[in-house]
Amino acid sequence: MNPRNIAINLTLAVAGVALWSFGSSRLAAGGDFNFRPNPLGLKMSPYGQVIALAVQGGIDSDWHGADTPVEGKACSSCGHHHDQETGHGACDPTPAAAGKDPTLVERLENAVTERTNPRPATQGHKFYLRRQVEDRLRFAFELDPSNYANYNSYHLFLTEPAVGTRRVLTGRVMELARLTITYSLREESDPRPALTAASAAGNILELMFLHRENHSLAEMQEQLQILDFALERHRQLSTRWIETGDFQRLSAARQAEMLERLSFVTKVRDAAVTTIDRLSSATPDQASNSR
Repeated sequence: MNPRNIAINLTLAVAGVALWSFGSSRLAAGGDFNFRPNPLGLKMSPYGQVIALAVQGGIDSDWHGADTPVEGKACSSCGHHHDQETGHGACDPTPAAAGKDPTLVERLENAVTERTNPRPATQGHKFYLRRQVEDRLRFAFELDPSNYANYNSYHLFLTEPAVGTRRVLTGRVMELARLTITYSLREESDPRPALTAASAAGNILELMFLHRENHSLAEMQEQLQILDFALERHRQLSTRWIETGDFQRLSAARQAEMLERLSFVTKVRDAAVTTIDRLSSATPDQASNSR
């Protein structure tokens, strides 16, 4: 064979492999190769919002078993181990322990969640339960990113090494927060998703403060404007709800929950303003020493 043809074919082959490697690495970095199944289009749908609420029951059960000390006497109500002195991890008594006759559903639930092993859970078992909770929170978040409790719980698992089971990736946490903001602000009637968006904006600001060397004051102020926009959106939709009577149709617990979350997010916003003002007035030497 002609050496010239061999050289040309070899050069083209090497160039093709190099281009393929470069393109695939860029696609992989952007997550374009990740397969995200969405059976029946449930994720980010009204049906997904309902299922996301139902998933919380299993999450509570697994976390109840994971967030317990390794020593102590097993609880007579649930079979888990609690801190007898502080009451940490304590559970509500079963209907039988409270002097009530349990219903069939309650008996079935107790039978499913009852822990029959008299020994405390090992660290490996607790890690497994935390991984289960994290995976369920991710699934619940994918079903409904606007759910305040599921989003913030998942954010906690992603940012706290003592709680989560996977390596902390700040970029991924910010990406999820931005997705939450975009999705939650699409809601045009319910004011609660806007609170989730405001909370996500506050989480981004907190990460920016923790990694100030990677973010400018302009980025922080822009994120603060997004937080303010979400709070204003919540106020507008809440006013509309009150005028139409939809807010009064909520249970007293749901009303108190929404007001409590608004108060908390507002405090986060005020703290962020104070931090940005302090960073704006600090000299370069002071800013570097505060890192």
